[in-house]
Amino acid sequence: MRLLLTLCLGLCIIALQVVLGAKAFFPDAFADKTDVVDALMEQKKSVLDQIPPAELAWITDHPVVIVGVDPNFYPLEMFDERGRYTGLGGDYLRLLGKLTGLDFRVRRLTDWASTEAQAQQRLIDVFMAAAKTGRRSEYMLFTTPYINMPGIIMTRRGSGLDKVGIDDLKGKKVAVVNNYSWHDFLKEFHPEIIAVPVANTLEALQRVVTGEADAVIDYEFNLLEKIQTGGIMQIQPAGKVDSSYGHAIAVRKDWPELFSVISTALSRITPAEQKMLARKWLQQERPAGQERHLQWIFFFVVESIMLCLILNWLWQNELKKQVALRKAANPKDTSQVDYDYINALEYGLAPTGGLGFGLDRLVMLLTDSASIRDVLLFPTMKPLGD
Repeated sequence: MRLLLTLCLGLCIIALQVVLGAKAFFPDAFADKTDVVDALMEQKKSVLDQIPPAELAWITDHPVVIVGVDPNFYPLEMFDERGRYTGLGGDYLRLLGKLTGLDFRVRRLTDWASTEAQAQQRLIDVFMAAAKTGRRSEYMLFTTPYINMPGIIMTRRGSGLDKVGIDDLKGKKVAVVNNYSWHDFLKEFHPEIIAVPVANTLEALQRVVTGEADAVIDYEFNLLEKIQTGGIMQIQPAGKVDSSYGHAIAVRKDWPELFSVISTALSRITPAEQKMLARKWLQQERPAGQERHLQWIFFFVVESIMLCLILNWLWQNELKKQVALRKAANPKDTSQVDYDYINALEYGLAPTGGLGFGLDRLVMLLTDSASIRDVLLFPTMKPLGD
């Protein structure tokens, strides 16, 4: 009975580990399918009945609005495997479409610098997730921020820059995404730091890994997502940036009517609903990196080995008890007991050493052995003539 209970407990532990592993490897299969945005869109009504006639006339004359986005800015902006614009900014865009009736069309470019350049040329009308800086304020109007994103400093492991602040980076090369708010931050407030502009966050991390830059400054969630999905193991958090930027919706400066319409629509989204939208992206489980998968495999193997060893020990004790009971019940019984086999069980279940994974056959093939007896752990437990 004790053996059976132990076996059941062990199988339950392994089953739980398999479920947790499956959740780590395939998070989408276990994700909550409830879409917060769909629920809000069912509740919200159009704001067109609350805006002045002049703005209604403007909407009639400008039914299409071009939206410029950053294609690699987790969790605010990115594109899924089907090429759909998603992220927190994508959720707000869907809500704005429902509230205003405008036809928002996303324009996907290769990097953020190109997106900003087109906005300056009036080829892009709206940013869905942009931080207000002095340079951007020259050509864009900004709504109230709907989320604040903390900045973080990351360095290469073994570089000696384990714990640093922004003031410790004086004279150092710091990789930043070109035209990101942190790029403007360094140029405006810390000109003593050598900014190394790059196209995207992943390139910034690679510059640090290769030693072309001493550190990288970016938004924490964006950096962690790129490290996990890119399998970058040589990077470490080194400190936080005291300043933080609030991300908002930005509208071209020569369209104040559109800015007013969007601001009115955003006012219909309550602070509690804003937190709910942010929680959807900031608290969801990000893709598991290679390190997490290896940890799960390690613990699964260790648990399986420990279970096999425990079962082997219990089986040995059970066999010894049965032999002792038979001798006590019939002392004159002269039937032969294979004590060599019983003793072998103290070291492992012959011929697999307690792990019946077929390793003997694999070793036989790898060593080009003619017989499996050449690679068995217990090849001559019993005489061949018996």
